[in-house]
Amino acid sequence: MADGDEHRDVGIAPVSSTSTRKLPGPDDFPARGPNALAAPGPRFGARGLDLVVVSVPALVVAAFSVSEIEGQVQVDLPAWLPWLVLGVGVLYEVVTVALWGRTLGKWLFGLRVARYTDGQRPKPDQALLRGLLPWAAFAVPVPFSGAVMLGIWFTGIGGGALHRGLPDQAGGTIVVATR
Repeated sequence: MADGDEHRDVGIAPVSSTSTRKLPGPDDFPARGPNALAAPGPRFGARGLDLVVVSVPALVVAAFSVSEIEGQVQVDLPAWLPWLVLGVGVLYEVVTVALWGRTLGKWLFGLRVARYTDGQRPKPDQALLRGLLPWAAFAVPVPFSGAVMLGIWFTGIGGGALHRGLPDQAGGTIVVATR
């Protein structure tokens, strides 16, 4: 991928300083190819891969938490493990989106996160808002936190014609295709 590909506008024409900028609508994006609105399938695939990446540290800790006592397998997960997952998840999402405009999953699935207003890479505060919202689901009691988190991510399906779910709305972003 060429360096210029990451910074291409998302179908928004330059506007003079005296006129009012119109926010892009579905018709402002190409139907296919670079800068087209990201389809749900690739978005879910990218999210799934990102969740695997984030889960690896927790799985390593869990593997060392398994023991066998008198023929019984016991798992003694540390109380701080959910906080590890939370920290890794937020850092992974925020840092990769702020630095490169995409996570590993989005890169492999040909997607990127762009500022909704001008198509550029999100600013760090936008990446923080976008990344923190789903992971805040850990504030919900543990049995339901995963369901709440997935529900927040699934709002991209019902996010209107632009597929801007709650994280995108919070961060002022949109997910588009790179190829």
